[in-house]
Amino acid sequence: MNARDDILLTVEDLDIEVSGKSIVEGASFSVAKGEVVAIVGESGAGKSMTAMAIPHLLPPGATRRGSIRFDGDELLEVSDAGMRRYRGAEIACVYQEPMTALNPLHTVGDFLTEAIRSHATGARGGQRRPQELLDLVGLGGYDDLLRRYPHQLSGGQRQRIMAAGAVAWEPKLLIADEPTTALDVTTQRNLLAMFRELVEREKMSMIFVTHDMGVVADIADSVVVMRNGKVVETGDVYSIFARPAHEYTRSLLSAARALHTSEADAASPAAAGAPEKPATPAGTGAVDPPVLEVRDLVVEYRRTGLRRRRTEESRRAAVRDANLTVARGETLGIVGESGSGKSTIARSILGLTPATSGSVSIAGVDMVGLRGRDRRRALSRLGVVFQDPTSSLDPSLPLWRVVTEPLWRSGKVRDARELRRRAEELLVDVDLDPAWIVRRRHELSGGQRQRVAIARAISHRPDVLIADEPTSALDVTVQVKVLDLLARLQREHGFACIFISHDLYVVSTISDRVLVMKDGQVVETGPTDEVIHNPENEYTRTLLGAIPVPDPVVQRGRRELAGAQ
Repeated sequence: MNARDDILLTVEDLDIEVSGKSIVEGASFSVAKGEVVAIVGESGAGKSMTAMAIPHLLPPGATRRGSIRFDGDELLEVSDAGMRRYRGAEIACVYQEPMTALNPLHTVGDFLTEAIRSHATGARGGQRRPQELLDLVGLGGYDDLLRRYPHQLSGGQRQRIMAAGAVAWEPKLLIADEPTTALDVTTQRNLLAMFRELVEREKMSMIFVTHDMGVVADIADSVVVMRNGKVVETGDVYSIFARPAHEYTRSLLSAARALHTSEADAASPAAAGAPEKPATPAGTGAVDPPVLEVRDLVVEYRRTGLRRRRTEESRRAAVRDANLTVARGETLGIVGESGSGKSTIARSILGLTPATSGSVSIAGVDMVGLRGRDRRRALSRLGVVFQDPTSSLDPSLPLWRVVTEPLWRSGKVRDARELRRRAEELLVDVDLDPAWIVRRRHELSGGQRQRVAIARAISHRPDVLIADEPTSALDVTVQVKVLDLLARLQREHGFACIFISHDLYVVSTISDRVLVMKDGQVVETGPTDEVIHNPENEYTRTLLGAIPVPDPVVQRGRRELAGAQ
């Protein structure tokens, strides 16, 4: 940590309880002026609670003990009313999901004007100030941005708008709580660069909460590692990554490095714990016919506000002339930024989004034009795992009903006792306790919910499993376990798999072949090793370069190289 006479924030022996349950116990760390401190740990570690305790933004029923000294003031002695002079003006926050923080009925200009006026003590601000804030966060080139609403912005733009509002009054401390989670890698890279520039330009300190060790390596000066509500290790970023003292820190780094280690480095210590990549089955390719084949797929959406005119200008192509095949036992990875069309392909295969033209064949049966029983029979060959298991699992049903739903709906099994027996087998398949069949969604962690979603997807023994960003919102250690689970299940059951992600390194751990998409088109495809180690397309190289690796020395070298170009 930095010298004690340069400290802006000191947290000592902080305890947090919510409704009598201990969430954080004895947390201590400090933040120097101009320093970026990353608080890292898995879900439930207490990192967000610790950060939100500083500006008094804990949930109802929460109590705090200990000390939080900010610029010489003891914040635990300040009333909630008194905290108003600190929030925004001296301590500002950027949250994980900007759509929940931005008012959908207010324009960007309204939001920024309110952020400016909320702490004004007199006539201050004006028409230029919101535009200056847009310039500050790199959005000054959009002439109409102040008139747009949140739903008209991309995820990265919304997060930049949140940052613009947060720094409107030049706060001394910016708290960013998982601001890049689930964003594609290029958007994440640009946001991290923006945060670094804001800290330097505005001379702020920053607390950056994350579970991504690559992000920590990219942005942090110091690191606070939390587990089960306790701080287990602190130190400067280089020491933490080079010589982690605590076993938990070593496990986080091992899992992160496993996802960013090429096969050429598979023998190195960094590869320990990497998911076992499924072997491509004998006969895959020209000998075995593909179990799934997509040919010349085009998916168009009608532009809003143009009524029903069927003109070329009234339609937007989300996917253009896409081709892919996948054989039994093979995994095809599809990668690209948000909006590249990768999930649209998955939705077309699943019959959720109609194709404008082209064909989708499952086991030789063309899905286009099928109706009724024939269509249901063809779709029963597919299983799907979505990105967010919380929204895809029915909260009102016990797990035995959730995981056997495909069996029940298909009519294969109707007897309740048999469904419960099958549910127990499926939970064992995904390494969960079979006694949990009576539990419900809210009783599970994020990783456990995703395992339940996988159990449901394979319950009817599909020929093809489509996994759409199944690990992007999970902790790195949980990601490795879920990827390893998918690889094991594929070896045991032999299904073909389409694995969709925005992270090429994650795809490389599980895929035999990779298909790269940009703006609705396939720009590169080939065996995974070739695409990762010798990418032909400039966009593929950009994706690879945008992924933060868990090594602060490498990340600093990348930034210096980018600055020199």
